[in-house]
Amino acid sequence: MTDSEEGEGLNSRGDGNPKENSPFINSSAAGDAEKSQQYDGKNMALFEEEMDTSPMVSSLLSSLANYSNLPTGSKEHEEAENNEEGARQSKKPIKAPQLGTLMGVYLPCIQNIFGVILFLRMTWMVGIGGVFGSFIIVFMCCSTTMLTAISMSAIATNGVVPAGGSYYMISRSLGPEFGGAVGICFYLGTTFAGAMYILGCIEILLIYIVPQAAIFKIEGLEGAEAEIALLNNMRVYGTIVLSFMALVVFVGVKYVNKLALVFLACVILSILAVYVGVIKTAVDPPAFPVCLLGNRTLVSKGYDICAKLIEMDNETVTTRLWGSFCDSEYLNATCDEYFTNNNVTEIQGIPGVTSGILAENLFGNYLKKGTILAKRGLPSDVDPDSPPSSTNRYVLADITSFFTLLVGIYFPSVTGIMAGSNRSGDLRDAQKSIPIGTIAAITTTSIVYMSSVVLFGACIEGVVLRDKFGEGVNGNLVIGTLAWPSPWVIVFGSFFSTCGAGLQSLTGAPRLLQAISRDGIIPFLRVFGHGKANGEPTWALLLTASICEIGIIIASLDSVAPILSMFFLMCYMFVNLACALQTLLRTPNWRPRFKFYHWALSFLGMSLCLSLMFICSWYYAMVAMGIATCIYKYIEFCGAEKEWGDGIRGISLSAARFALMRVEEGPPHTKNWRPQILVLVSVDAEQNVEQPRLLSLTNQLKAGKGLTIVGTSVQGTFLDNYTEAQRADQSLRKLMETEKVKGFSQVVVSSNLRDGTSHLIQIGGLGGLKHNTVMVSWPRNWKRPEYHQQFRNFIEVVRETTVASLALLVPKNISSYPSNGERFTEGHIDVWWVVHDGGMLMLLPFLLRQHKVWRKCKMRIFTVAQMDDNSIQMRKDLITFLYHLRIEAVVEVVEMHDSDISAYTYEKTLVMEERTQILKQMHLTKNEMEREIQSITDSSRGSIRRKNPTALRSQHSNEERVSLVEKSEDEAGMVSNPKQQTQSHSKKTSTPTSPTSLTCPAGPAGDAATWTDHKSPPTGHEEGKDPFNMKPEWENLNQTDLRRMHTAVRLNEVITRKSKEAKLVLLNMPGPPKNRNNNTDPMDNAMYRDYPFFTDVQVMIFLGFGCLLAFFRIYGFGGMVFNFLTATFAIQWAILVQGYFQFYHEGKIHLGVINLINAEFACAVVLISFGAVLGKTSPLQLLVMALLEVPVFAITEWVVLKYLRINDAGGSILIHLFACYFGLGVTFVLYRPGLKEGHPKEKTSYVSDLLSVMGTLFLWVFWPSFNSALTLKGDDQHRAILHTFIGLSASTLTAVALSFMLNKKGKLTMADVQNVTLAGGVTVGASVDMMISPAAAYALGIMGCTACMLGYKYLTPFLARHCRIQDQCGIHNLHGLTGLISCTAGICAILMAKEEVYGPSFYEIFTHRAPMEGDPKLLELQALIPGLKPGLGRTAQEQALFQVAAVFSTIGLSALGGVITGFILNLPFLASPPDEFCFDDELFFDIPEDYDSPFSCKNNLTKEDCTA
Repeated sequence: MTDSEEGEGLNSRGDGNPKENSPFINSSAAGDAEKSQQYDGKNMALFEEEMDTSPMVSSLLSSLANYSNLPTGSKEHEEAENNEEGARQSKKPIKAPQLGTLMGVYLPCIQNIFGVILFLRMTWMVGIGGVFGSFIIVFMCCSTTMLTAISMSAIATNGVVPAGGSYYMISRSLGPEFGGAVGICFYLGTTFAGAMYILGCIEILLIYIVPQAAIFKIEGLEGAEAEIALLNNMRVYGTIVLSFMALVVFVGVKYVNKLALVFLACVILSILAVYVGVIKTAVDPPAFPVCLLGNRTLVSKGYDICAKLIEMDNETVTTRLWGSFCDSEYLNATCDEYFTNNNVTEIQGIPGVTSGILAENLFGNYLKKGTILAKRGLPSDVDPDSPPSSTNRYVLADITSFFTLLVGIYFPSVTGIMAGSNRSGDLRDAQKSIPIGTIAAITTTSIVYMSSVVLFGACIEGVVLRDKFGEGVNGNLVIGTLAWPSPWVIVFGSFFSTCGAGLQSLTGAPRLLQAISRDGIIPFLRVFGHGKANGEPTWALLLTASICEIGIIIASLDSVAPILSMFFLMCYMFVNLACALQTLLRTPNWRPRFKFYHWALSFLGMSLCLSLMFICSWYYAMVAMGIATCIYKYIEFCGAEKEWGDGIRGISLSAARFALMRVEEGPPHTKNWRPQILVLVSVDAEQNVEQPRLLSLTNQLKAGKGLTIVGTSVQGTFLDNYTEAQRADQSLRKLMETEKVKGFSQVVVSSNLRDGTSHLIQIGGLGGLKHNTVMVSWPRNWKRPEYHQQFRNFIEVVRETTVASLALLVPKNISSYPSNGERFTEGHIDVWWVVHDGGMLMLLPFLLRQHKVWRKCKMRIFTVAQMDDNSIQMRKDLITFLYHLRIEAVVEVVEMHDSDISAYTYEKTLVMEERTQILKQMHLTKNEMEREIQSITDSSRGSIRRKNPTALRSQHSNEERVSLVEKSEDEAGMVSNPKQQTQSHSKKTSTPTSPTSLTCPAGPAGDAATWTDHKSPPTGHEEGKDPFNMKPEWENLNQTDLRRMHTAVRLNEVITRKSKEAKLVLLNMPGPPKNRNNNTDPMDNAMYRDYPFFTDVQVMIFLGFGCLLAFFRIYGFGGMVFNFLTATFAIQWAILVQGYFQFYHEGKIHLGVINLINAEFACAVVLISFGAVLGKTSPLQLLVMALLEVPVFAITEWVVLKYLRINDAGGSILIHLFACYFGLGVTFVLYRPGLKEGHPKEKTSYVSDLLSVMGTLFLWVFWPSFNSALTLKGDDQHRAILHTFIGLSASTLTAVALSFMLNKKGKLTMADVQNVTLAGGVTVGASVDMMISPAAAYALGIMGCTACMLGYKYLTPFLARHCRIQDQCGIHNLHGLTGLISCTAGICAILMAKEEVYGPSFYEIFTHRAPMEGDPKLLELQALIPGLKPGLGRTAQEQALFQVAAVFSTIGLSALGGVITGFILNLPFLASPPDEFCFDDELFFDIPEDYDSPFSCKNNLTKEDCTA
């Protein structure tokens, strides 16, 4: 910039806005000087204006460098201290976070993961579920947390995670609704975890440490009474401990944090004690004897010595155990029957790791509540009919156990993985420490858990493992029996660890709730965001303690554990979901430093979480999901709107894009069509909408459904009128909200209103979601000269909607329409159905009557009958039509008889024609003439005085009459026939009308329509001229135009008379007929075009193949009948299967002759494969073979044609190669060793050979139709027929010559005539429609015939002897070898094909080589070949490679399908014939007595006898 330019720039006013003195928004005068000093001497004056909204990079970097990340509560606490010490001049500097991976993440996660379940329930779980089942449970749960940790690490390293942990991650990733719902679930899970830890603490205290402290005594109680007493003790002591812990947390969190290390040491020492104890059991197992009666475990407190009797001083004395089961101490006492019949055994409870007890504990032993714990393998004499007695002496199962219960109880022991992410603010390098520490902690705990499962099962007796409370081992904690040096190590260690875990839960849960409350997304929780002056969440702590008390009241650790499992699993599920969504959506902000994640792992983790939820407890899962759903909906409706750039909005955008792309794929089906309305409104100088009732009508018409775009245009330039455009947009939005119109607003700024409206019509909507209907109000005061431009704009809208094939709705007197608050208690909606419009005119009143304004109005339908019409029959037909449309309406047929043409009609027609002559004399262009005609027509309307009754002006009058006009028949007809859209636009011009007027049809050349009123006095274009003296001029009028004008006048009169009292009148305008004579080209009908080919292929299938396969001497019935049966079934089955892949649209398979032809080709595939197993299969096997082969063929055909896109007109690849190798695969599996040397019945006869040659002739004659049926009509089909005939002729001549040459006797062999003569038809198949020349076709016929002949001579025996392929009819020769030759020839023809040879049709034959969409060459070709579709732009080499790929793909898929089918056919219940009945009709047919006479003659009689 030069100095002069800079000076000019500083002095110019630019866009008219004065320059700000300060570059800061809302800056005060006092602060401006200080702020402006930051830029002095920085040479940044060029960017001063941008600094209002965009800070300098240096300022941004400075703010990032000074960033302080403090956990929740710390910052408030610091501010409170600063306020209290306000007198101090300097603040105490904040110490930077110093925690590393070990202290900040690893150890906290270890402490949170190891918990009460490990010490109190792990051994019981191994005993109940077995080592194998428990290992599966542990592996599933640990895998879930590991996958969740991977997802969490990715989220946690994608920026800073402040306090709130998982809640923060989920809410910022999935939005406030999901974040709040899952945050509350995580909060509830943490709270119930506190209850679980407290219950575990009380259980250890009352059962293992001081049982005497129980308030409700359990001694002497049995069954439910003992259980209730235990639960009541848990409730009382639990409430006391909860109150104490809440008080400790309230007094000071710092004391809890100081004790955390002590609690962690207890956990680690306890686990180490267990491992040391396990090692010790290998050398010196501890003495924990268990007493068994029979195989039942006895309660240790019920006996002193594990024996019934003992010897004391040479005297047999009863023991305490005897007294427990007998009524006295004496030997003659009456004892329990089971006690009497079974011996007492003492076993070692801890046999040791080397004892081999692992094998016994390998599998589970699930028990019902009250079941006595029994040892496997010990004898037990029990009477099954007698009920068990003295059950209080045995160790009983306290709950009914099953696999899913174990999962729910165990899962809380793997939670706590969020401890590291919750402390991210205290970490030195959070993005490094969180992934390493969390994954290392999960790995450590998983190893401990998995090893514990194995070690417990290997060291402890099964009955001890299943003894939940250690009743059989002197009331010891079962895991404590393993510990070294004493069980008390585990008892006290677990007690203090559960206390610490409970304190941690009561510390963390209130802070999580406080973080949710302070986000403000859940209004009713905002009170819990407040706390003490130092930020401690007092109210949140109170709520947490109250919810925790609910868990205490439940009182059962086994019942509380599944509850918190649900909440934690839901939290983990959404962590995985958040990571997966962020990864798949590829949001720009998703840049985690942790790289070892993948969306598939996240989805796997999410699936595991969801599965475990329902595995644990389906009803708890439903309750948890219900709570989350309620919170989600509450936040959605009542919560604060937060924009966090979450993934759900990204999903919405992706889903919207996907939906738009799907809508773009094709026009909507008639069933899915609905009016998508573009409402064109105008605004005044203040940018307020001038026709607000248009939106009222839109709301009544749409009822909140479908697409609605409300558009307007602002005159001017975008730079100068942007503010006005914004104001207009706000006005539209406000009015749409007032009228409850759900849709979008769109404002266009244009140099004139006409172009602006045109732009709205053209660009409204997005992709396939575009408007199909335009609603515009009838112009106000259109008769006045000053409003002529407005009316011309309206006419342009009508023309543009016609060109764009859009329906047009024009309400007249829009200000008199009812508002949304009004109600019609009675009245009619009149529909004048003059021409059929596809049903849209019927749809409009139906939609209106759905709204409460029009609900009580009845519908009347009027139709017009001419002189020759049967009005009675018309009425019946219309009633039937409405019945099928499910529309209730009163039907009336109005008869319009011929009458004399009025003078007014003559005068109006004369005005139009005279003005047209004037335009011709002015030598105007066609476009100018059409516009001038319209403007003259508009002016002529001004001379027609129209009645304007007061009823039309009154908004609330019962005689109010308004009209809603739809455009022409052809445009509305696009609903039912989309193909007519492009054919009708240039042939018609449709215009709107009023209640007292009707539009006449437009002329074929696009003549403008006119408006007329029968009651207006006739006035000419020359003032004062008497129209009755104009008769000589009338005689020269165009009679067509005169009749149209007459129709309009008469129809207007009838409508005015009939619908005078109607609330609403609906009219539709006719368009010019597209085909006046209603003549169609017969060849446009598939019946005439394709049916001859269908009949030819039918002959080949049923006669050709049937006769050809009847060549065996005594298997003629089977050859022909089974061919008939299989063909019939295969065609029907192929119609369905191919229909699904190729002709399935909008929920239906569309049938036509072309479907049948394709099904015939699929049938031919089955019949060719049938030839390989001819005579060796049952009818049931053949049907199953067809059932399986058709889908495999359809899938292969679909893959090859859809994805490889090949040229194969004659089906050499898809029909012959597929059928051949499928049949060979089947016969390979169905190999019969007994037929290796042939079969005596595998012979032909004179008659059977004649019949087979007859089949060959049928195939030979109709093979050209087979090869040309699906080629392009015209030259391509012509070439296909010629090439096929030439190839067949060449193969026939060659076959006869080679047969004489190769026969040792020099004679002609009938097998050669029957098969080899057809080889030419297969060989030319792949190139049959290409320009390969007749000579090439002849050469291909010779080559195919030679290969086929040599194959029959040498290859077929070789395959039978060495490859286990018994090819009965030699299909490999006729279809396999020749098919490969044909494919090779086709590839060569593709490589040599040039556009210079083929001309423009080159791209019709090789469609995939046509230019792609957007290529300029495509437009040139489409000008030469109308309807040419874009191709793939392939080169010849690329197309050849795809042909090769198709060959190998087809062979591979067919061979694989054939082998699989063969194995299925080998199933014994498919009735495969034995070897002796192969090639014999007797097994399946009721045959005549002499069916085998030729065979018998040859074997038993002389030649003379046979001749006789």
